[in-house]
Amino acid sequence: MSRDSLYPFEGSMHRDTFTHPARTFKSIDVPNVLIRSYRSLVFRMRMDDARLHWLLTEFRLIVNKSIRIANESGIRSRTRLAQVAYRGLAQEHDVYKQYIPSAFEAALGALKAHRRRLRKGKRSSVPYIRRLFLKAENQSYWLDRATGRIKIPVRSGEHLEYSLSVAKWHQSFLKDEEWKLGSMTIVPGKVIVVVRKEAPRILEPTSVIALDTNEGSLDGVLSTAGWSQLVNASFERIPQIQLHHFRRRRRLDRKKRHDRRLARRLLAREGHRERNRVQQRMHRVSKIVVAVCKAKNAAIVLEALTLYGAGGRTRRMNRRLSSWPRREIHRQIEYKAALAGVPVIKVNPAWTSKTCPVCGARRRDRVGKVFVCLMCDWEMDRQINAGMNILKTALASNEALARAVRFQPGALRHDVVSPLYDLLREGGGAREEPSGVESAVARRLRKVAARQNHSFLEPSSAT
Repeated sequence: MSRDSLYPFEGSMHRDTFTHPARTFKSIDVPNVLIRSYRSLVFRMRMDDARLHWLLTEFRLIVNKSIRIANESGIRSRTRLAQVAYRGLAQEHDVYKQYIPSAFEAALGALKAHRRRLRKGKRSSVPYIRRLFLKAENQSYWLDRATGRIKIPVRSGEHLEYSLSVAKWHQSFLKDEEWKLGSMTIVPGKVIVVVRKEAPRILEPTSVIALDTNEGSLDGVLSTAGWSQLVNASFERIPQIQLHHFRRRRRLDRKKRHDRRLARRLLAREGHRERNRVQQRMHRVSKIVVAVCKAKNAAIVLEALTLYGAGGRTRRMNRRLSSWPRREIHRQIEYKAALAGVPVIKVNPAWTSKTCPVCGARRRDRVGKVFVCLMCDWEMDRQINAGMNILKTALASNEALARAVRFQPGALRHDVVSPLYDLLREGGGAREEPSGVESAVARRLRKVAARQNHSFLEPSSAT
């Protein structure tokens, strides 16, 4: 196994996608840290070859034997497990020998979760792998990146050869030489090939965009050394799509209650449709956010949302919060930002929608969509107001970024909210004169001001 597969990151370790040093962004002098992004390419493959079925069965057997040996001997490292078990397993199983270290890694991964549960005082039985699978490192198989032809060794001098169905999405990674081949996993019906790419060095931001994550949009402010702009990015009716599919699933469950097998299949299909529609829209939003930050040389500031421990909610509100794809949109923004060299900063979201960004006063209540400060009469859309406070929190905790950005929230009182899509157009950015298109936020604020002026002038007119 290569060192890259054992130690995929230098710096902090993070499973799956990437590690981003900008999460602990302390200065404009961004450290030279190696960042790798990983993607999984899934190919469909028929399992009608008896030799492939035998190979997956043998690998599963090796993994289960390795689990038993490591558990009985208290082994936690792959090197120690190889010293104890490699020779015996190599003699018992006539398979390609490079598969055995991969089986050790899979066994130790399963035991790690088992031991963690025991440390927490929870009940856990020794793991036993039932599903057929095979894991191989990049030196254990051969893949033609142009045609999709793959060779899978069975034993020394014998291999299986298949032609994978390569779509345009697969080609976008395989034809790019910057994406290197990683490990391969075979499960019944699928071949999963991991590709990795070294991301560019994190840029030194001269501006910042702070975004408040809401149920239907990202709202906030883009600020540089010379100007600031209120921005938002709509989720393109994602809440309505989720509600539509929820109602369809509920109707299907009622109609097919007599046949649970058919109901499960129909509900799973409905869930796939919903997930695909939501994912497509979130990819568009995350793509535009990173593209704007790349064009404006801006850092991204997001909330560290958890929502743990918040009680007293209704069942309907719990369903809305559980369907809210806040983590997914953050994940997409973060891995796209890593590939583009854009730093991402996470801040505490506490009180962001109840604090005045001008005077710092807090409101205990949250009434309506417009935040009104009781101390200085500041008025702003609640979501935009939260984005301003997120930016202020990031600047307060980051001295170097505060020197590069000048942010005065009071100057944005009557500004027009611009969609992020417009900022990528030629000449996009701050406007010297209003465009004449009044946003929904500006309309609400104008109506509130008109009502207040009317109520103030009414007594004097009577006299």
